[in-house]
Amino acid sequence: MSVRALLLSNPTRGRWSVTSTRLGQPNRKRRAFLRHQATARASPSIGAYPASAAGLSQGNRERGHQEPEDTSHALRTILFNRDQIFLPTIPSVVDNDKEGNNDHDMSDGDQLTDLGRIDLTIHTHKNVAQSGVLSITYDESDRQGVGGVGAEGGQQRESATSTETEYGNWRSPITSKMAVEEENTVVEPPHLDPITGYVLWCEELDGRGVVFHYDPENGEVVRWTPYNYDVRTRVHEYGGGTFTVHNNTLFFSNGLDGAIYRQEGPQGTPTRLTNTKNRRYADGTYNEKLNTLFYVVEDHGEGKGDGENGVVMVDASTGREKVLISHADFFASPRVSQDGKKLVWVQWNLPNMPWDENRMFVAQLRNGELAIIKFFQHGSMMMPSFDQNDELFYVHDSTGWWNLYRVTRRGFENNLTPETQEVGWPVWRLGRQAYDINPRLGAREAVVICGHDLTVVDLASLKRRVIKTGYNTYSLGVAYSLTGQKAYVVAGDGVRSSRLVEVEMATGLTREVRGDQPPTPPVDVAYLSPPTLIQFPTTQADFAYGYLYMPKNPDFHAPTGSKPPLVVRVHGGPTAAALPVLNLRYQFLTSRGFAILDVDYRGSSGYGKLYRNKLNEMWGVYDVEDVLAGASHLVEQRLVDKAKLGVEGRSVAAYTALSALTIPGSIFTAGASYWGVSDPEMLATMNTSKLKRHYLEALIGNLDRHKDRYVTRSPLRNHQRLHVPVIFFHCSEDKLVPPDQAKGLYDLLKSKGLPTAFMLFPGEGHGLISSENEAKALEAEFFFFTQVFNITAADAISDVKINNLELWRNERMNGKWRKMEEKWKNKQQVEETE
Repeated sequence: MSVRALLLSNPTRGRWSVTSTRLGQPNRKRRAFLRHQATARASPSIGAYPASAAGLSQGNRERGHQEPEDTSHALRTILFNRDQIFLPTIPSVVDNDKEGNNDHDMSDGDQLTDLGRIDLTIHTHKNVAQSGVLSITYDESDRQGVGGVGAEGGQQRESATSTETEYGNWRSPITSKMAVEEENTVVEPPHLDPITGYVLWCEELDGRGVVFHYDPENGEVVRWTPYNYDVRTRVHEYGGGTFTVHNNTLFFSNGLDGAIYRQEGPQGTPTRLTNTKNRRYADGTYNEKLNTLFYVVEDHGEGKGDGENGVVMVDASTGREKVLISHADFFASPRVSQDGKKLVWVQWNLPNMPWDENRMFVAQLRNGELAIIKFFQHGSMMMPSFDQNDELFYVHDSTGWWNLYRVTRRGFENNLTPETQEVGWPVWRLGRQAYDINPRLGAREAVVICGHDLTVVDLASLKRRVIKTGYNTYSLGVAYSLTGQKAYVVAGDGVRSSRLVEVEMATGLTREVRGDQPPTPPVDVAYLSPPTLIQFPTTQADFAYGYLYMPKNPDFHAPTGSKPPLVVRVHGGPTAAALPVLNLRYQFLTSRGFAILDVDYRGSSGYGKLYRNKLNEMWGVYDVEDVLAGASHLVEQRLVDKAKLGVEGRSVAAYTALSALTIPGSIFTAGASYWGVSDPEMLATMNTSKLKRHYLEALIGNLDRHKDRYVTRSPLRNHQRLHVPVIFFHCSEDKLVPPDQAKGLYDLLKSKGLPTAFMLFPGEGHGLISSENEAKALEAEFFFFTQVFNITAADAISDVKINNLELWRNERMNGKWRKMEEKWKNKQQVEETE
């Protein structure tokens, strides 16, 4: 249930006791008294509790940066779930006067003050009424200074029972096994069956896609997919859009043979519908009027090379197929009007990626043929659909941000979300849908995932309101219930991983809908460090962003004046973004005393088109500079230890991480590379997927014309600049990035006398499938960082062999290593001058 606190800032630090007071009768007589210890950050977070990125000017906004929402006098909601209590991060605390009157709204003169972390004790009944207040008391005797973002040292608040221990040596209940098993298992957005009212979605279970349905009437969750099927597709290699449903009949792509199957009810046996060999299907939709399915099809038959794409009609009863159009390189989102007379789709051609340039077409459907085809303006368009009134909706970035548009039957166009927030995500995978139209007759409203908000748009007045759910990150898609009174969305936040969530549209109340997923969070939230969005200066007088996770463990605190080690994480893509939801791999480190910065470097999505395009021809430059700038910023703010700075990346993200270790002037003192790319020319010459065939040309440039860029930006070819310890993880069967490159860098570091390690996982491909191997890798990374940072960690246990460790430590102690390092750097400068 939601309880609203009227919060004011106060420069005084201390302990606050917060108690919920019931204003009405609980729904049940039974009142189970719960007590929950939580921690609130004074620094605001993103989403429903927007991160305040200080210093954003109008000029920055015009350059494509997201203006932070003004939080100076906004109510903040603490969300009480029925069985669990979650306390989102709060941007201020109450202004406590001598009389204890704290129940007034913020005024214009009130300012947010960085208070670090404040311990809150919350008491509530299990079935608390829908309205309530918080009585707040202040203990004047507890005046300890607290750390946090903006406080020197970044220490967590010292509790009465915590033990003083150096950062990195904190014991944690979050094990490596727990960290790798806690995954975001929802892989497809929710779909509404318009006849039964069931809500269906797909989860990843034991390496297979499995569909479940949820019945809103009785709360029952039912599995559909038999154990010998895999709901999956490989269209564009990334897949997505694996199933559609109508009248308790499921149509899905089977990853084992690529065909479309039809399944009548959850207990029904799937029957094969399509029989054309070597075809893949994705992003399907069903039209009841025509009894026909419309799919993106990818034909890998004889003479088709790496696949011929198009839009195909499939008879839902017989499986007979007819390709409607196939003249472009790629297609997405074929959607049909309810009367079966119009078809809309998106298409694009190489060398473009879908977020660079594409076109949206609308055509008349006449007896299975396309007629009177019209196309819309250029740009990046996606997710088109028709509502029950035959009005067209789609997402377009013509304003510099992906906004939702509507085209009425009279041809008028409305921007329904004219904010500087993004609707939707880069189209790596098909089938995502960031909005839905209320199916209830006469409702005239849409629910939209707009940035980090869940927004409702009145289609008559165009007014918008944000649904306060307590979550701050929404992904994959959203769907209304049959009545329009609820919506289903994949949501998460700093203490909850992404899950399918039911939202009451009138109140914002939520409940998790679970298939085979474990409840979240799996550990006490007191051990979880919620992310804070930060903005920091970088090169070219620009700004970049990142999510900062500070160390957090109620059982330990660090000695006064000490600072934590930092690991900078690099997301892949690179056209993608960090996801600020619960990631137990991160919490594995933060609960042991490490800080983590998850960087959204220039080129990341979610900050507008201009920011997204800044990486064009600058990959290996701007992303690397931003990773360095983020670490430098935290050092300058005296939040982390400048002698203990690590950087880590996987696959193409490891390219950025390794580049950050070899760039002149690097401040990083250690690194970790997971099956990492160390030479971009290798990527340019390898046989990649059709979708990414020209991606590298956009990111760096044409290899023939700009080979110098590929050389100067290659960590492998600039290995002489590598002077810090690195651990390498690779897989024996990796065909995408052969282990030889990593092994070469490992041998080089070993010959230099630097601490280094190389873990090869037999039988694994590009990335680890085995959770046991994932756990070993996580333990080895933590062990490696603690050893090279000279941290005595009680639970850092791994059998990984670190070469040269003791010799390197001894040489560092007597200063010999510093002389060798200077000699290498001088030699490097001479070589670069020549």
